[in-house]
Amino acid sequence: MQLDVTRCGPLSHPDVHAPLATLLALNMQRAVSAASRVARTVATQSKASGKRAFSAGHDTDSGMWQNISIGGFVFVGGMCVYEYKVHMDHVAHGHGYDREANNFPYMNFRLKQYPWSCGDCNLFDAKCMKEKC
Repeated sequence: MQLDVTRCGPLSHPDVHAPLATLLALNMQRAVSAASRVARTVATQSKASGKRAFSAGHDTDSGMWQNISIGGFVFVGGMCVYEYKVHMDHVAHGHGYDREANNFPYMNFRLKQYPWSCGDCNLFDAKCMKEKC
């Protein structure tokens, strides 16, 4: 069964009884023709102006966006330095997590044992594994 290619527009529905291979071939043909149209348009624009057409060929805003990008990199770098300083000041005061001081029995409440050799310890808790197993 042949498909009527003229009636198969982008919003029309092809015949339900058409073979799948025919439909795939038709869609592939459409995709290739659309890609070639785009390539011809870009090639024509770039040959006419003498430069590549990025962002619809407008080159007036590139300096502004370059300055915005540089400013963004400087801002992010400054924030990284600031956060590193805040983190180091916090660590210097000794506010870290102390496991021995915060060993509360309700935090180790187990309804059943874990399936590994030492069932009372968490999987990556090497200190507990050495003590109990």
